[in-house]
Amino acid sequence: MMDNQRLTNGLQQLADEAEPRQIDVSSVIGKAKAQQRNRRAVLGVSGATAVLLAGALYTTVQVSDSLPMDPAAARPTSTGTTAKQEQGPPYQPITDARAHKFDSQLAAAKADLIPAGFTVGDNPVHPVGDVLRFIGSPGPKGEVDYTAQGMLTNADGTATIQIWVLKNPPGTALEHYYGQVFGPCVVSESNCVRRTLSDGTQAAARPNARPSAMTPSSIMSAQRPDGTYIQVVTNVGERTTPKPLAVPPFDADQLFKFATAFTW
Repeated sequence: MMDNQRLTNGLQQLADEAEPRQIDVSSVIGKAKAQQRNRRAVLGVSGATAVLLAGALYTTVQVSDSLPMDPAAARPTSTGTTAKQEQGPPYQPITDARAHKFDSQLAAAKADLIPAGFTVGDNPVHPVGDVLRFIGSPGPKGEVDYTAQGMLTNADGTATIQIWVLKNPPGTALEHYYGQVFGPCVVSESNCVRRTLSDGTQAAARPNARPSAMTPSSIMSAQRPDGTYIQVVTNVGERTTPKPLAVPPFDADQLFKFATAFTW
């Protein structure tokens, strides 16, 4: 009992001797205000981030809306039909008076244009139907372009031949015709020969050309003063004809004969 009383008195004495802890009111208020400012700053950053994200989304939508839509994605499809049936032929072949005019011009010059030892026929690997007969098709600039095709055969093998007759404004310089695979060669290219013929026709020939990623070809491009544009390509390669020649037919002189064979 005495021990308990002594313990109680000791604790009471310690409590009486301990000084009360003073509270710094200004410090407490300052800390509270600082915490409040921090909360507001966090909220402000969150709000600004939300605005930036919303702006970015709006910008993305606006840019996306301004881009052209993929025609294939927008084109309606029909169930039960194949894509080939939906597309149909790209154009209706044109056999008009101008096509017949070019047929006549080719027939008149054929003996001089096709080298001795070659015959002209259809290509059983890729049939063309009307051998070296001109067919018109819509051109890239709304005009009609004319093309004749066939297969050349001699004792050594076969090659394809394609002739294009197109139209530019009179006086146009020789240049790449829009939409054509081959354009006139430049002197820096191997085997390139450029000439201005006696009637003012500008022509460029490149026999035995080997364009990158394409089979060997002999190519001629010509621009006549009246605007007639002529292009000839003979081509050899695996699977193009039954027995492809090792070298495409026609040297430069033979190619240049085509440059004045046609007039629009």
